[in-house]
Amino acid sequence: MDAVSGKKAPEGTGLVTDHTFCQPCANDGKNIPPDAFCTVCKEFLCSNCARVHKNMKFTKMHPLQDKSTMPSSLQPESENKHFTETCQRHAEEFIKYYCPNHETLLCGECLAEKEHSSCTIEKISQVAKRYKEGAEYNSLKTGLVQTATDIGKLSHDIQAIMKSVDEESLTNINELRKFRTEINQYLDKRENELLAEIDQKKRTSKTLLNELKSKCTNMKSSIEKLKSELQAQDDNSNQLLIVGKRAIKELAGLQAALEEVSKRSEVPRYKFHRDPATEQLITSDKAIGRLEEGESTSALGPLQRQLQTKQKQRQQETMQQHQKHIKALSQKGESISAVEQQERQQQKKQQPWQLETMQQQQKYMQGASQKAHFSSRADLSQAKFSRQPDISVKTSDGSRDCWLTSVTLLTGDSLILVDHNNCSLKLVDTMNNKLVSQVKLLGEPWDLCHLPGNRAAVTLPGLKKIQFVSTQGNFTLQEVVEVEEKCHGIGFCDDNLIVSFPFQGKVVLMNMKGKVKKSVDKDSSEKPWFVYPVNLTVTRESQTPPVIYVLDWDTNTITKLSISLEVLQSYQDPILKYPRGLAPVGDNQLLLCGSSSDNILLLDTLTGEITQLLGKEEGIECPRSVAYCSLKKMMFVTCRHYGRPDSDSFVKVFKLV
Repeated sequence: MDAVSGKKAPEGTGLVTDHTFCQPCANDGKNIPPDAFCTVCKEFLCSNCARVHKNMKFTKMHPLQDKSTMPSSLQPESENKHFTETCQRHAEEFIKYYCPNHETLLCGECLAEKEHSSCTIEKISQVAKRYKEGAEYNSLKTGLVQTATDIGKLSHDIQAIMKSVDEESLTNINELRKFRTEINQYLDKRENELLAEIDQKKRTSKTLLNELKSKCTNMKSSIEKLKSELQAQDDNSNQLLIVGKRAIKELAGLQAALEEVSKRSEVPRYKFHRDPATEQLITSDKAIGRLEEGESTSALGPLQRQLQTKQKQRQQETMQQHQKHIKALSQKGESISAVEQQERQQQKKQQPWQLETMQQQQKYMQGASQKAHFSSRADLSQAKFSRQPDISVKTSDGSRDCWLTSVTLLTGDSLILVDHNNCSLKLVDTMNNKLVSQVKLLGEPWDLCHLPGNRAAVTLPGLKKIQFVSTQGNFTLQEVVEVEEKCHGIGFCDDNLIVSFPFQGKVVLMNMKGKVKKSVDKDSSEKPWFVYPVNLTVTRESQTPPVIYVLDWDTNTITKLSISLEVLQSYQDPILKYPRGLAPVGDNQLLLCGSSSDNILLLDTLTGEITQLLGKEEGIECPRSVAYCSLKKMMFVTCRHYGRPDSDSFVKVFKLV
């Protein structure tokens, strides 16, 4: 066979820069036209050599190009200078190929992988020539321009909304302050009217009493005068008779006058009573007014609708072009199924940037929502509270003054109180500030914790028992578990109870039947961790598993334990003396009761900082337990003042302002 001029391979070698013959055969001096090209070996192959190439162990995975796709000649290695981006998986190889089936960019090493063994591989240099004029590139450019325009519009709309938000806020503030001024004026007017009425009634009563007092003085003088006249005639019987007869008549008149004065001395008494409507107003969460959500103003919503509309328009245009293209090709006799497959691949290429835009918007909206959620979370270390009316929980059945050793929030508007003195649990409705039910226990309770399924567990130290209670509706006593010693603090986690034993200075992890799984009392050097661990709580904070906080009454210490009772950290501060009650109020925050320091404190468990929230100025004396309702932003405190037992039967209420 004659070789084409300028295309023939020199004898004895297949390494030329421009081959049109099978290179393995050329090494044997044979000039056979190629039927395939190996993209890995960079060799032209005849049909026999291609078959051997596919059967050999080391080359059977190499993809081969047929006559319709193989290059017309072998390009020199210097073509690498046109490729600058390396493969992410094979750092030393340049990206030179494209797999339409997987829509993946490939290097030479990637071609040898089994995944692409049956794929039709194209060279980047071949695809690139038609890419710039293709629909995908034009769609990409259009999409970039349109997205930039949409971003600019969104930024402008957000700026306009920010201005309207400022104006709306100022309007609401002005309306609130105007209404507050009207309320103040009304209250001042009503106060002055009541003060004037009080003063008028006082003056009327005092005028009457002054008149009666003057008459009493005159009657007393008359009595003294009669007594003096009778004494002066003591030696003159005749004159004594005359004076005596006259004195009897005057005495009768004085007695009548005395009776009249006595009747008139019953002046009316008055007592100020709070107006129920006004009292209900100051305890309401919606006093003065409320903010009602109106029609939302969003810049993201319109943008999303615009993008969706434009996407539909592009899809319709693509479909129309697709139908025209099919019709034209069908007239030429070409395969419609092949065209449809090509069009579907083309549509897949056009959509990712649009989907990515929508995903970015969704992430933005989610992030904004989360940011708003976290920014709205109150920092109680800077909080101010106002005193609300106390809740009386003493019953009228002749019971003793209360000693409320624990207060726990139920879902809704209810509190459970542990009344140590009266051996009972009490349920309080915080909406009406009333005691609604109670149940008597076998002994004096100390602490309580929630359990799943509307249940609770209560410690009975004197009986060395734990009482289980149903909190569904009215309280119902359930089973009792016996423990080794006097138990006080109690918590629950993962079907286990965590219980403190102050007299033994230990904290115990036990199952729901009272079987001890683990306890902690001393460190590795036999030094006690606790002296008098009286109360504890379990909280998950922001991490899993949960953690335990234990109050030590004698050492003024709060100790943090893992759920496996490993000591993690301890906290102290001079402003906390003889801690008794504690309650979690959110991630990494605990409320503490300083029974001897007369204060309610907030512990930041991350920084260890302890801040006072309430003190004696707010009426806090010897606090014993505390609970906080984040929904209503209200704090409930019980106290035990040995010098004032009458104050122990109340729950003090404070509202975040």
